Amino acid sequence: MSGALLGFRIDGDNKLMRLHGELGCEGVLIQLLGYLKRVSADRLRAYARMIRPVALANHPFTDAADQAPLQSFFEDHLGESFKPQTWAEALATFDELDGWHAGFPYMAEAKLENCGDVIWGFLVNLDTDALQVFVNRNARFQWRDIACGQPPYCTLPLAHLAELTAADLLALNELLQHHSYSDGIDPVLPLRDDVSPGFAGPGRWQTRLQLTRGRVRLLLTCGPVQARMRQVGELRLNDPHCGPLLHEALDPEVRALALAIHGPGVSLGQVARVAACIGQLPYAASAGGLPLLALGLSPGCGLQLRLGPGFFNEVRACFLEAGMTAQGWRFLVRQDNTVLRHLLSFFPPSARILSGFAHFINLLASALQTERLLIDRCQPALRGMERILDRTRGRPDPVRLENARIFLRAIMRTTLTTDKLANLDHEAQDVSDYVYSQSVVLKGAHWNSLCRRSDAWHRALLITADPQKDVRWPALLPQFATGDYLAVELDCGFLLAEEGLEQRHCIATYVNACSSGASRVFSLRHQGRRTATIELQRGRDGGWHMVQIRGKANSPVRDPRVLAAGEAVARAYAEAARAGQQDHAGRSHHALQPGSYLQPGYLVHRQEHWTG
Repeated sequence: MSGALLGFRIDGDNKLMRLHGELGCEGVLIQLLGYLKRVSADRLRAYARMIRPVALANHPFTDAADQAPLQSFFEDHLGESFKPQTWAEALATFDELDGWHAGFPYMAEAKLENCGDVIWGFLVNLDTDALQVFVNRNARFQWRDIACGQPPYCTLPLAHLAELTAADLLALNELLQHHSYSDGIDPVLPLRDDVSPGFAGPGRWQTRLQLTRGRVRLLLTCGPVQARMRQVGELRLNDPHCGPLLHEALDPEVRALALAIHGPGVSLGQVARVAACIGQLPYAASAGGLPLLALGLSPGCGLQLRLGPGFFNEVRACFLEAGMTAQGWRFLVRQDNTVLRHLLSFFPPSARILSGFAHFINLLASALQTERLLIDRCQPALRGMERILDRTRGRPDPVRLENARIFLRAIMRTTLTTDKLANLDHEAQDVSDYVYSQSVVLKGAHWNSLCRRSDAWHRALLITADPQKDVRWPALLPQFATGDYLAVELDCGFLLAEEGLEQRHCIATYVNACSSGASRVFSLRHQGRRTATIELQRGRDGGWHMVQIRGKANSPVRDPRVLAAGEAVARAYAEAARAGQQDHAGRSHHALQPGSYLQPGYLVHRQEHWTG
């Protein structure tokens, strides 16, 4: 974001300025709220009528009469005689909104023709007594039309704004940011009029959904403040609060086709595009291959595919021309809609990368032949293949492509228990790291053998890690015994990697969270064997609390003794942190000082970690 547009509207006249810098939607809202709380309604109107936009230029003043009020204002507020020679010099005295807050009688007017990259607009509209928020992604309208035929994105009455807190504005900002991605489109939908029961929104905001004449609005209340939000194209049919009402209110045929094309998370913007093209969409919602219709409904892909009876023939010709084989096309259309939708979202085909998409589908087809992709393994399998191909660029194609095929066949054909399937994302990443490190074809490998080889390869890497280059952080509670359990604080990247390797989960990726002080990780052991991994985080009360406890392969921990031990570790660490902050010398415990490192009071041979 390169700025925001701010201004007043009074007596039909817009007085606009462009706010530059890093101040985003939330920052502007908070500053405006503070300003509007301090100024009375009469003074606000008097100031809005008095303020005069001027061009920010380095030439001398065109009107010498402007110097007198400027000099008087500077003497009153800065306590000195200040005689600026140009408007640029005068307007640079105050940063951003400070001039408004001080009652500065001039503002730097926005050059509206250069505001195409500005997303947010905030207008104190005194003609309607409301603060209006506008969003303009992709320059869908000219900013000079703000409040002149261009409806606001969100409207808040000025009379009740004083009731809002900074936390309320933060919660409102979350809603504004989420729905602003509808690119300024206020979708028209085939639905009946209705209003949902109230439900809890973010923060203190209460929310209802209003359906009127094909439009969808969010009605927000926070105490006496009422806000109305349009352009809710990002609202989805699987929303836990609004989804059931939208399902019932939408035209059944449009709803069924939208779900078949985009899935249960289809947005209202996507539903609107389906509704607008319903007569051109071939086949019924029960047909296969319907997610491909998204390529015709989304002109942004650049393929310029026309909807209609010949759509799929046109798609096939487009893909074949880009290099997709007949086998690849048959493989693609044989997938069920859920898998096909996942494929298209994982590697969205567009005119620019269509040949890469065709090559990727050819590779999948040659690896699986007549087999289908399994949806529960789709994400880890495709991510793993992508890592292998991306990190072996420059190597001979036969080796890198064959190893990618071996990886895909292995992960799709293996039998997995529930626990292994739940941990497949992490396992697939480890195995793909091993596969792309190999310069020869891994002939005859199946999933279990790949996992064993990957495990040995990662252990070998761990042994050769240089302790001098390791990332470390303070260990405030190196060891803590509770009952039959011993908790060992993991205070460096090496120990996190070791724990992740033994417990088959991704705790090694928490090195940044631990080194920054956001988290602390403990390995809980029973009779020398690893039982669970515990993550602690600092809460808003300043204390440390257990936020995660997981067993091997990310399995949930249900043993009440292990859970009780985890809570005891959290209490002990919180107490140690408090004691460190309140020591008799008035200094923080040296383990908590930035950049320090407390050597653990234990030493365990690495072989013990390997065997668990």
